[in-house]
Amino acid sequence: MQRMERLIAALLCAFGVGGCGGGEGDTGGSTLQPVSPSAPSVSLSASPNGVAPGGSTQLTWVSSGASDCTASGAWSGAKLVSGSETINALSAVSTFSLTCTGTGGSTTQSVTVTVTVPGGSAGVSGAVDSSLLDRHQDSANRVYVFAGFNITTGTPVATVPVTQDVGACTFRYRLEGLSDGNYTVALTTNGGTSFRSSANVTVAGASMTQNFAPARIIRVGPGRTFKHPGQVTGLVSGDVIEVDAGVYADQETTWTTNNLTVRGVGGRAHLVAPATIANGKGIWVTQGANMIVENIEFSGAAVSNKNGAGIRADGRDMAICGSYFHDNENGILGLNTGNGNLLIEYSEFAHNGGCEPGFGCSHNMYIGNSDRFTLRYSYSHHANVGHLVKSRARENRILYNRLMDESDGSASYNIDLPNGGLSYIIGNLLQQGPNTDNPALIAYGAEGLTNPSSTFYVVNNTFVNDRAQGGTFVQVSAGGTAMATLRNNLFVGPGTVVSGGTVTQANNLTTNAPNFVSIGTFDYRPTSTTPGIDQGSAPGTAGTFDLVPAYQYVHPSKRELRPVRNAIDIGAYEFVP
Repeated sequence: MQRMERLIAALLCAFGVGGCGGGEGDTGGSTLQPVSPSAPSVSLSASPNGVAPGGSTQLTWVSSGASDCTASGAWSGAKLVSGSETINALSAVSTFSLTCTGTGGSTTQSVTVTVTVPGGSAGVSGAVDSSLLDRHQDSANRVYVFAGFNITTGTPVATVPVTQDVGACTFRYRLEGLSDGNYTVALTTNGGTSFRSSANVTVAGASMTQNFAPARIIRVGPGRTFKHPGQVTGLVSGDVIEVDAGVYADQETTWTTNNLTVRGVGGRAHLVAPATIANGKGIWVTQGANMIVENIEFSGAAVSNKNGAGIRADGRDMAICGSYFHDNENGILGLNTGNGNLLIEYSEFAHNGGCEPGFGCSHNMYIGNSDRFTLRYSYSHHANVGHLVKSRARENRILYNRLMDESDGSASYNIDLPNGGLSYIIGNLLQQGPNTDNPALIAYGAEGLTNPSSTFYVVNNTFVNDRAQGGTFVQVSAGGTAMATLRNNLFVGPGTVVSGGTVTQANNLTTNAPNFVSIGTFDYRPTSTTPGIDQGSAPGTAGTFDLVPAYQYVHPSKRELRPVRNAIDIGAYEFVP
């Protein structure tokens, strides 16, 4: 009788009916969640991908798993799921995008066709000062080349993007293939609607250098007219203040002029807070629009209401690059409601924060209810009880960062998005230490889903929970309207993967044996035995936002291109033998 029961059970298991468990699982093993329908695969190519002005190219595309496709960019309209189309009379560099949709979501692919004068062997290149760029719309910053001197209208000979140097706050462009002749090179930050700067160049058998420099640079340092940034007067829109590396103490500064760039040169300029901050807010208070801060260090900010900041961002739009915030009550506080976009990149935050009875908590970074917050290629760690990242922004892009308590930290959440918001959390390393003040790593909507969107995406991150009592990797507001998508994430250690909200999961993996390069020193790069290699699925897009991880974090506070090899790996890194 028992033999017959075992035979029936084996047949049920073979046909996918009933349970096939073999007792308690090995806690050192890994669990891969069932695969949901994948987004369509799409390939799109152009032949040729470089033409002369007025030339033609043929676009060819093939998709799998798609029910319909739609063109955007330099072409438009509904397209077959596979096909080809000839594009004629190209006059400028053009990007063609194709979005194909199926039961598993949508995937977008793009191809760019350049337009250059044929037969040229030379070109023009140079540096572009960051003060001249729109730091919040990367793709809009381009250099146009027009035939003839003093020409910035009509059809350009060619255009080329302005690109950022890896791990730096510097920018440049490079264009090759120009014939000998006279040209106007012009810098635009809005896709050619207008130009910030232009110059005449003559190409004659060799490549030319043409830089785009700011109108005025004001220098600050011990041997300069202005000894401290707070002493600078007579500022006008567009000024660049370059501060020599060194320590600048005992003076706070309020910046009121629009379009200022303040950067440390020769190393970081270290701003140490005075014992009493007279403005009651922070070492720097920014009130002008479009402030850029580069290579500056802030420490020691404390005020009577326990909310002092290295930077109190009260203006509209701000970009921070290559900077270091430590031992303040808040590293940065702001932007406020309706004040545009905040970008932080290649920066470090450490030992900021605290919770005082009657005053609430401060954090490594505390972002207000601004339009969009972007944090990328940065290192936030060892917040004092407060959060490593807290943002009330309507949109959040948290990309390719290292957010960690490590072995001796006491931070609360790694990421706190208390009011929800359209949020993308992609390619990050998130680690909760044994002394954390809160068992969740990511909290979404904990104070109410008051932002217009309650949708967020958690894609290709590596989570490590070193809290012995467990916890929750992703905690979503209970009883709300939050819509979460978790895909290709690696969860290491004890705890619940996700709680609350409406959650779509695909290709996430949990394990207690990650076999990283060195989990003890927080080096979470994979080895050949790390679970999840080639087991991810194509993340697709969310509207026009590409969810596929393009980069991976390099310590400290840098990034590199994520390799493309076989199927995508689960987690924040791609393994390469």
